[in-house]
Amino acid sequence: MMTKLHHLKYKENYKNYILECIDSEDDLIGKTLSRTEKIKYLFDRFYNEYGWLVKRKGKFEAMQEWLSGLAINIPCYDSDIIQLAKDMGSVDKDLTERQEDKIRETYFGFMARMVLLLENEITEV
Repeated sequence: MMTKLHHLKYKENYKNYILECIDSEDDLIGKTLSRTEKIKYLFDRFYNEYGWLVKRKGKFEAMQEWLSGLAINIPCYDSDIIQLAKDMGSVDKDLTERQEDKIRETYFGFMARMVLLLENEITEV
């Protein structure tokens, strides 16, 4: 049985995964962007599409809603969400039904936090 990774490791796995998902965006197919360019692309889109909601509800709520509308190509089906959590190392491989329910319920909020961590990389520079 594989155990959960340290939070710093699995957070990095998620951030890298999200950036890999950006590569499948229609605007970016065939282009080779740096990590920073991908992050800038992601946040340019987010603010262009949901900047109005950031002003009303805050960045986290807006990001969660944007992602739940499938703005980027992240998993959205229950079984895929659970598999992603296992693949990223954020959970043990053997989960109870209750644990799986919790993962599904908190998925878009968790992913919003992971995306927002990426913004820190371009604002710290």
